[in-house]
Amino acid sequence: MTLLNPYLSRNFLWLRGNLHTHTTVSDGVASPEEVIAAYEQKGYDFLAISDHDAFVPPGDYQALTKMTLIPADEVSRHGPHILAVQIREVVPPDADRQKVIDVTNAQGGFAILNHPNWQKHFNHFPQELMEQLTGYVGIEIYNGVIERLEGSALATDRWDRLLSSGRRVWGYAHDDSHRPGDLARGWNVVQAADRSVNAICDALRHGRFYASTGVTITRIEVRDHTLFIAAPNAQRIRFLGAWGKEFRYVDANEAEYKVTGDEGGYVRVECFGAGVQAAWTQPFYFEG
Repeated sequence: MTLLNPYLSRNFLWLRGNLHTHTTVSDGVASPEEVIAAYEQKGYDFLAISDHDAFVPPGDYQALTKMTLIPADEVSRHGPHILAVQIREVVPPDADRQKVIDVTNAQGGFAILNHPNWQKHFNHFPQELMEQLTGYVGIEIYNGVIERLEGSALATDRWDRLLSSGRRVWGYAHDDSHRPGDLARGWNVVQAADRSVNAICDALRHGRFYASTGVTITRIEVRDHTLFIAAPNAQRIRFLGAWGKEFRYVDANEAEYKVTGDEGGYVRVECFGAGVQAAWTQPFYFEG
């Protein structure tokens, strides 16, 4: 059995950032300059302004910040929302969401399906559609703005359904910030070779990151089919397999788990801290 580890073992930076951000260019309450300053004050390393069906060129604002600004656009009209990241220009909001993903990829970008459990029916992005679409890299497993809207901010249930059916997709946490109280609810921490757009986005494309709402993971290691996890402010660490089944939990801030091959094709790790703070690793797939 081969255990596939998306994470690096050395020579990397841990960088924190948000890919889902709105400003007055669409329906946010603050200007791009104000939003950039607010995230920099919170110590972020990278940020994407992803206004609805609008492109905010990072080059127009990069001189204002030490953060790395990443080009993005939330494709919103005519269907479930899709985050188009590392694009060159606005992606047309085609009602055929496969075309949205294809155009994003053709621009050299990557697509993330947004807030699946939003709205009163908890079904903004139907599971059947997520299973039909191809070419996207992952879904939002946490979307902060949904904490104050109808539905559920958390979508790990949708993630496990995709993973268990054989789809290899990553899980992202984002603010989807529209106003000041939305900032720093959920973020991604990437392993990047440097602070460039290409290095950060390469990590985001290939699963070299964990998603968090407050828990910090300091060790993710695989050795001899055993996973080692350390999260200093965690109180419980869980190891899950297909369909969200828990295979082990430890009430500690460090834990290990020996993968047996009976978990259903993948293992992922959840780390829980005080209150609602959590962090999620990417799946460790295995073959053979």
